[in-house]
Amino acid sequence: MKEGVATWFSDRTGFRRVTGWLGTRRVSRHGFVFYVGSLTLFLFLVEVITGILLVLYYQPDPATAFSSLQRITGGDIPYGNLVRNVHAWSSDLFVLVMFAHVFTVLVRRSFKPPHELTWMTGLVSLVLAIGLAFTGAILPWNQSAYTNAWIGSGLARNVPFIGESLMRFMRGGNDVGAGTLGHAFGFHVAALPAALTLLVATHLFFVSRKPAAAPDPNVPTMPLYPDFFVRQAVAFTGLTVILMTLATFFDRPLGVVADPRGPPIGTKPPWYFLPFHQVVREAPRELLGVDGARFITSAVCLLGIVAIALPFIDQRGSKITVWVAWGLLIVLLLLSASALA
Repeated sequence: MKEGVATWFSDRTGFRRVTGWLGTRRVSRHGFVFYVGSLTLFLFLVEVITGILLVLYYQPDPATAFSSLQRITGGDIPYGNLVRNVHAWSSDLFVLVMFAHVFTVLVRRSFKPPHELTWMTGLVSLVLAIGLAFTGAILPWNQSAYTNAWIGSGLARNVPFIGESLMRFMRGGNDVGAGTLGHAFGFHVAALPAALTLLVATHLFFVSRKPAAAPDPNVPTMPLYPDFFVRQAVAFTGLTVILMTLATFFDRPLGVVADPRGPPIGTKPPWYFLPFHQVVREAPRELLGVDGARFITSAVCLLGIVAIALPFIDQRGSKITVWVAWGLLIVLLLLSASALA
């Protein structure tokens, strides 16, 4: 009976052909980058599931957004506070693991040809992940969210050529208000998840299609299925324990409702913006005859373009790139520590 059901299921879905194909592919037993990449996908799925549960009760209106979240977290909705905490922590961990994934690929020099498209889709996925986290941070419409929306859109004003239009688009007008919350909600629950899903699927396609390298007899390998999948399941379980521990014992308080009538109250930006915010805050008024904030923003945009084009700039994957990557990481950590001090 069981064999008949398994055969029927396999005939209809091609499950055995897929697992057979996966079993022919081998990965390194110590391939840390494979685990990190899978963990990002797992965290994204957690975000999607918990986000769907939250959006059933959330009201994207400045007059009711904060109170609707108070209702979710205050006990009116069973396990509402736990779901929101899981969603918030998984968002931060998603961006953090995405950073780790991109950095790991960079120091391993896995961006070299013929992996250009894999590198570029991964890098753009990181940008979309940051956008997803930032728009989500605006939705509670508390004072911190209002201040971050004001500062974030103000910094976007310094982007070369499109800064003014980008700022008005982010704000939904000239000022932070109902339009800002509406745009953040639309991007957070629809546009960015759809774009990120498509990009991740494209990224996985490029990973699966990349030419196989000549096997190194000195590197132990294992089949992708079932060996790697079993190990990955253990990693998912461990990450779930960490996520539930954070959500249970480290609450994410709502704070106070936003007051758009007054000026933004000073607050720390999200952790992934700390280095950029610190540099802009400490920059002189003018740099080389250009407004300091605009100069810094233009430099960051240029650095992003260089990162995208890195497989074409450094086709051999030189050690200089690796040292620059480590140096950049140290600088970012120091800037973040300085911003938190």
